[in-house]
Amino acid sequence: MKRKLISEFWGDEKNPDRKAEIYHNQIYDHFEVDFYNKTELKETRDMKTDGVIHSLRYAEDAAENWCLGYIP
Repeated sequence: MKRKLISEFWGDEKNPDRKAEIYHNQIYDHFEVDFYNKTELKETRDMKTDGVIHSLRYAEDAAENWCLGYIP
């Protein structure tokens, strides 16, 4: 899979072990977010729903929500 790292997010003092990385999947032309707890990859989430491709802003919101603990 060909992916390009766009940005990284880190947890706050309440969630210091959380990290998220936003990638652009260059083959399928959409964003993906990797959710980490410590160094363990918990999930890679495609930023599309029912065939609708979401924006970079949507991916940034998902990354921030993970890092702040809103996504369990």
